[in-house]
Formats: sequence, C-alpha cells, structure tokens
Amino acid sequence: MATRWVRAALVSPSVLLRASRSGRVLPKCAPVFSARLASTAASPSLLKPAEDDLVADAADAVEVVEAEENENSDLGKDQPKFESLAGKISRDTLNAITRIFKLETMSPVQAAVLPLLPEIAEPYQPDHEHARDLLVKAKTGTGKTLGFLIPAVEARMKALDAAGKQAVLDAGLKNDKHIELRARRALSRETAGCLILSPTRELATQIANEALRLTSRHDSFEVRLFVGGSSKRMQMRDWMKGRRDIVVSTPGRMRDLLENEPEVAKGMKECKMFILDEADTLLEMGFREDIQAIASYLAPTPERQTFLFSATVSREIQQIARATLDKKHHFIDCVPADASPVHAHIPQYHTILPDASKQIPHILRLLAHDQLLHPGKSKTIIFLPTTRMTQLFSTFLRELTSMCLPAGRQTKVYEIHSKRTMESRSKTSQMFRQDKGPAVLISSDVSARGVDYPGVTRVIQVGIPSTSDQYIHRVGRTGRGKDQIGRADLVLLPWEMGFVTWQLTDITLKPVTVTELASQVKQLCEERNPEKAVILDDMEKEVTSLMSKLEPEAIRETLGAQLGFYMGKTDQLRVQKSVIVEGLKQWTVEACGLAEPPYVSEAFLQKLGFSDGRTKRFGSASRQSYKPSGGPAWTQRGNVQHNRERMAGERRDSERERRSGSFGDRGSSFGDRGSRGSFGDRERGDGSSYRSSYGSRDREGGSFGGRREGGSYGGSREGGSREDRPPRSFGDRSSTRRESF
Repeated sequence: MATRWVRAALVSPSVLLRASRSGRVLPKCAPVFSARLASTAASPSLLKPAEDDLVADAADAVEVVEAEENENSDLGKDQPKFESLAGKISRDTLNAITRIFKLETMSPVQAAVLPLLPEIAEPYQPDHEHARDLLVKAKTGTGKTLGFLIPAVEARMKALDAAGKQAVLDAGLKNDKHIELRARRALSRETAGCLILSPTRELATQIANEALRLTSRHDSFEVRLFVGGSSKRMQMRDWMKGRRDIVVSTPGRMRDLLENEPEVAKGMKECKMFILDEADTLLEMGFREDIQAIASYLAPTPERQTFLFSATVSREIQQIARATLDKKHHFIDCVPADASPVHAHIPQYHTILPDASKQIPHILRLLAHDQLLHPGKSKTIIFLPTTRMTQLFSTFLRELTSMCLPAGRQTKVYEIHSKRTMESRSKTSQMFRQDKGPAVLISSDVSARGVDYPGVTRVIQVGIPSTSDQYIHRVGRTGRGKDQIGRADLVLLPWEMGFVTWQLTDITLKPVTVTELASQVKQLCEERNPEKAVILDDMEKEVTSLMSKLEPEAIRETLGAQLGFYMGKTDQLRVQKSVIVEGLKQWTVEACGLAEPPYVSEAFLQKLGFSDGRTKRFGSASRQSYKPSGGPAWTQRGNVQHNRERMAGERRDSERERRSGSFGDRGSSFGDRGSRGSFGDRERGDGSSYRSSYGSRDREGGSFGGRREGGSYGGSREGGSREDRPPRSFGDRSSTRRESF
C-alpha cells in the first residue's frame, strides 16, 4: 500500500529509496485519492518532458521523488504520525499541531516534506552538503500549508537561538542569558525570518491565520500580513513596532513596500527564507516580474532558503525555479502522472438551460437538492463570473431562500467579491468557514483558489469560468478533507454550451436537464421532507414576483459587466460576438424581468471589442427574442443573412431607446457616466451600501420586504442571529497583539 511504504521508507530508506548525491534520501510522496478510488493504481513514472529540462539543468539536484499508489489502500491508513517528529521539531510547535490543529496523521505531502527536518531548518553553513531548497509539486487541499509553515517556524527559532549564542561568544563569555535575550530580541525586530508570497488576499490571510495558530505556543512569536485593500499606514505601524518572524504578503503589496518604504527593504535584506505558494497561480496572474524583483531584495541564494509549491511544473515554473532555487535542492512530486486535473472523486454535472427564465429556479432546485441530501449540513459555494452578477444573485437568493428552500430562514447567505472591503471579505470568509450549515456563499473568483472552506458539500458555477483551469480550481473547493463529500454543477445558457464542448474535453461531466433535476428534488422531498413540497411547488411563482421588484438600472449595469467579461470569450465558446450580445440582452428579459432588452450602442460595443465589422448594430430594445426559429441560437452563428434580418428593426426605435436609458450614447446611457452606486459599490464604513439592496426599488432602507435592517449586499444576514461568532481574525483592530487575520 502506498501509505504503508511511506512509513516503511522512514524506517528503512535503503529498501525503497535511492541515495542522492549528498547521501540524503527522500521519502516518496503518496498522492491523495478518495477511498472509493483507492483501488485505482497509479504506477510510478518518470518526469514529464517539460520537467526533464529542469532536472538536467540542475545537475546537483538532490532527489527527484515520484508519486506512487498501490491497490486496495485507504487514504490516511499507515501514514506517519506527527508524534514521529518529536525531537526533530520544538515541543511548542508539536503541541500546536496536536492540540490546536488536533492533527495526528500527516498528509502525503507533509509525510514527504517534514521528515527532512531538522536539516532543512538549520541555519546556512557554507560547508554543509545537505540541500535546503524545495520544489514541491502538489495540488491544493493536500495539507501543503503546514508542510511549509512548520519548517519556516522551526528555521526562525533556530536562527534566533543561533543569534543569541553567537552574541554571547562575541562577548567572550560562555553563558549570559541577558546578552542572549537581547540579541534574540534585536533579530526578531530588525530582520524578517520568512517571506511567504501568495497570489490572493484571501489565501494570504488564510496562511497568516494558520501561522498564528501554529505559533500560538511560542512566546511572543508574531506574524505580519501585507495585502492590498487594507491600510498601508496601519501595516507599517505594526511593522515598525512589532516582531517580524513570519511575513505573509501578496506580490503587489510587497513590491510596493520594498520599493517605497526603506524600513521594509532594510528588514527584508537579511531574510533567509522565501516561500512561493501556488506558484503556478502567481505566474498565471502575471506576477513573474514582481517575484524576481522581490527576490532581489532578499538574502542571495544559497544563503537564502527557497521553497516553491506548485500544482504543476510547467516551463514557466522551471524558469522561476532556476532563478530562485539553489541547484542543490529537493524535488518532490506528489501528483501522479495519470492524475485527473480535477479531484476525480467529485461527481460533476452540467446543465444547458432551455432559456434564461429557468436560471434562478434551477439554481434554487440545486440548493434544495443539496439541503435534502445533507439536512442541516448543506454548505454551497456559488461562483459567478463578475462582481455585478455576484451582487445581483446575492440579492436574489437572500430574498428567495426563506421561501423556496427546505431549510428556509435557517439558510444563511454570504457574499464575497472585489467591491467589498478587505475587512468585510475577511469577516465573511471566516463566518462561512465556521458555519456548519445550512449556508450559501455567493462569490466571484476571489474564493476560487487555495482558500479552504471546510465541509463544502457542493459547488455551483453559473456561467462559464474564465478558463478551464479556473473551472478546476472552483470544483476543488468541495470534496476536501477527510470526509470528501462533494458535488459540482455547471449551469450554462444555450449559447455557452461550447465551453463544455471545447474547453472541458478532458473532464467527465454528466448532463442533467432542468426537468430531471426537478423530478429528483420532488422525489427527495417526498421521501425526506414531505411538508416542504408546497414550498418547492411555489418556487417559480416566487421568482416571478421578485423580478418585478428589481430596478432596471441595476440590471442594465449588470449587463454591461457581463458584456465586458465575455468580450474575450468568443474563441472559447466558438460563437460569434453578436450571439453573445443578443444572448445577454435576452437574459435581462427572461431571467431578470425587464419588459424589453436594453439598447446597446455600437460605440459602447466597440469599446469592449465586440464590433464584428459585419453588422452596424447589435440588438434592438423592441425585439423580444433573439432566438431564430427552427433551432437554438448557436446553430445560426454562421448565418450572416439571419443576423442581418434579426437586427433590421432596431434603427426604427433607436431614438426612443436612447431616450429611455440606453447603453453608450448619451444622457443616462451606460458607459458614459460615473458610477451611480446603484447596487452597493459605494460602501459606508460598516460595509453596507447606500442603497438598500441590489436592484430593489420599492422600499426605503432595509432589503426586500423590510424584514432585516441594513439590507445591503452581504450585510443583512451574515451572521444572522446566531451567537457563535468567529474568533478575532487578522485585521481586527480591537484585538491584542496576537490578533489573527
């Protein structure tokens, strides 16, 4: 069994491992598989061709570790225990792992990295031959955060001890606790011990909180968090007054501080440990130059120790590895060569809606389906492509969950997107993380990668994700941890079907129709909760009633955001731009209840890059449907004559449309005015918007129906009336010095 030979390797490495150039051997890493797929063998394999170059160039690399899985193994069985690290790591760190994290058994990634202690935590010595740098290929959700935090904490403790002892020797003494303590204090307040770069604020905050928990048993150990969206002045104040043991940051904020704050550059000059988490994501987000610039401010290699964690080892990752890692390093591969790009144990479904009017009811049925399958424990994340859509759907679901779902008012709705303050996002993230359910998090892609939400039973993606990789990372928010219960649903409009056909070819998605899901929900309700059947029967009536209360201006601005998102997606969808424009316009009528589609000017579309050079106008406010007779819209994507006929009537009504709030011409048209904050983009200090709720137009203050106070996006029901509030987190200014993010 794979898990068994990991333990055997720790006891008798000569049996299963080959020696490295330096004589150091490295345990192989067992990949993570679900119990139901444990019988699927993943045979050992050589590195992929893209990885061969890196190994060839790094001729002194210590060890290449390949993942292996034997048949009939159970995840976690016979994995090494954390207690096996006794004597290799400090007692305080071990106590935090076993008593605060309440962990007993290492994950496969941890089992591959942590046995390298204490060597990889020792201070740099030029005459030492053992490798100290790591390149680890591991997926998210595999326990890698503790895999790099434990060595980082231990390295800092050893550096402090070494500084204290050296100060005593420099004074010509054998022992002097006062000199030793003074030297330790000076190092802790003048020099950063470790810098961890993370691609997003949310993931950086999560890592910082994990570091705080891990170091809670260490005396006076402190963690600094540098991210955008928070006060730089307050971050600098803490930097100047506090310790600098562990520093967690996003690349943009760290580079800004290094280039513009001399005290930060001075404190980082002798930083001896550099960790890149989610390195592939960092590169995808365009942070390569930032990483290289930041590395130039730190201690040089090999004096500086570098850990690089990535889900893939592409050529771009290889280039960063060559630039940052010592040639003598460990390479640990925890992803088998034939592993699925998505956690294969997660059932994945897709629905092509017959029309946009079914969108909200279908999503409500997916939520009801999950609540019936997991009564009292349902936790769902709904991902949407834009911030405007996230705000709109948050309003929809806040108003509809109490009337349309089995859990009713017990369902708590959370909202995270880029227009909310960092403090608000952190608070919401923490509350959803601690919520045991029933709960729904409606999010843009700020929660798509790396952020860990325990107990998520389902992920619903509405509309296409930005890339197929983003689809994978979104799905990865469910089915995590030891229980590994999860499901993923992708809900698309007819013209979005090409994303499944062309972009998700390597992923098995089972189709489920609107009718099939409705039948499944009805059957589940009859079996498990018959008294809720009436609520489900009235679902579409409640949705229709809500549509009449939405403000047209909010819908038009959401349409503008959607047009901006889909601007560059024609190649992925394999449809013409005019099909996308007409599809989104019809969505405002069928899904949002507008009487007629908004007019979208040619000038506005050209600004977005939508002009196809073949039609003078896109759409008409007077035309109620863009779908041609005889088939769905995407079947006509090559029919020029059809497109011309479909657009023919708009010139007659153009003047009237412009006077009635059109897109992109003049007056109140979209794109030529400042932000009006119509759905919560202007926030007060408490995070609530000036308007009551996204798109509501018939109430003053409060949200739909006036049932809750301060009914702005995300602010009205987060936390509800429950007494179980989350612990203080990083950024809570009312906390003490050991506050968490």
